[in-house]
Amino acid sequence: MKSTTIRMLRAYLIVASLGAVCIDVCVVIAMLVFDVPERVFTSADFRIAMAASLLLLLLAARSLASAAFRAALASRHVMFDGGSSQRESSSVALRDDCPHRLLVLLHIRIHRQQLAMVAA
Repeated sequence: MKSTTIRMLRAYLIVASLGAVCIDVCVVIAMLVFDVPERVFTSADFRIAMAASLLLLLLAARSLASAAFRAALASRHVMFDGGSSQRESSSVALRDDCPHRLLVLLHIRIHRQQLAMVAA
């Protein structure tokens, strides 16, 4: 398996794991504070709803990362190495002072692009 594929899968797993942690925190709060019975959270309907929530969270994170990447391109914090367009080059140069650095890195990893760091 290529290293870019491994990085892409790892990025998706990190986002899904963070979403699962948020769901778990909400479940614990609901059980402790609002006295919701445990059987509500063990039903098949709840599990399907949470799987759908995780899928929507992944899509939202991907969309947000894409918007941050486009903003970084417009502000010249991200540049393509080699070619003049995204199709010609899979290597991306990211400046150190990018304001949305984590989201841009997520976009780069999801789209299997190589990363080259550039000093500010």
